[in-house]
Amino acid sequence: MSVLGSPDKTGDYVSPTTGHGARPPVDNEYREAELDGSARKRRTSGTTIAERLSAVSTFAFPFVVLVAIWALVAAAGLYPNYIFPSPVEVGRTVIRTLGDGSLLRHVAASLFRLGLGFAAGCAIGFPLAVLIGINRTASRFFVPLITFFNSIPGLAWIPLAILWFGIDYKAVTFIIFNSVFFPVAFSTVAGIRGVPQSLINAALCLGAGHKVLIQEVYIPGALPSIVTGMRLGVGYGWRALIGGEMIATSSGLGFMIFDARQTLESDVVVLGMVAMGALYLTMDRLVLRPLEARTIERWGTVRSD
Repeated sequence: MSVLGSPDKTGDYVSPTTGHGARPPVDNEYREAELDGSARKRRTSGTTIAERLSAVSTFAFPFVVLVAIWALVAAAGLYPNYIFPSPVEVGRTVIRTLGDGSLLRHVAASLFRLGLGFAAGCAIGFPLAVLIGINRTASRFFVPLITFFNSIPGLAWIPLAILWFGIDYKAVTFIIFNSVFFPVAFSTVAGIRGVPQSLINAALCLGAGHKVLIQEVYIPGALPSIVTGMRLGVGYGWRALIGGEMIATSSGLGFMIFDARQTLESDVVVLGMVAMGALYLTMDRLVLRPLEARTIERWGTVRSD
């Protein structure tokens, strides 16, 4: 029998000699270790918060400098306000357009078209690139065509897109598709052709067929390049979107900028430009860049920063 006796129903230990309840003794070493662990957690949490604040400050500093220079130039009065609006005037325009909902409507229209065009570009560009990467006959047939059309800017398709689809979101979606397709296709082909031959030979020795080889070797091996191509495609598609909306639609950030030009509302023009940059930066920082980093860490040969 233990010198502590046995625990009763409440969890207290009952002494075999006195019959009085007693709490089990606290293990000092365990308690100290627990306290040390809590202290380490607090220190780690504090360090993480400090690192995040430092990263945010480092990221925001160039923009703070840029806005300060912008404010100084505007305050100097070198240009009229209707040509060179100040940050304060643009801020008031932000509040006004958020209040009447016009800014959110244009942002939603642009993001919808970007999503459609990006999805179409990836849906066609990715499987075609896989076929080109693993099949020499397909490569000989498609590569010259893709190279030829890649030299044609997406905005050059606007007249034909309007004739084919009318002044509608379909025309802009086609232009975005044209801008997304090529970086996704070329990056995927490069990634598949860069898969080490030793991995392919090892899979073949284990009896892998074409389907398994594509699913287990080619695509995982090319995934870092594929994600990089998607990241580039979003950037190119975003630029094409704004250009297309200036001509082929009646909504979206591009249309908002183009329409404001006619009424000399330069504050709205600057607001549209700031919104475009902020939206792409947000997508890149929150979605594309983390996805690329994790993909490189998981399947790539180098470690991301």
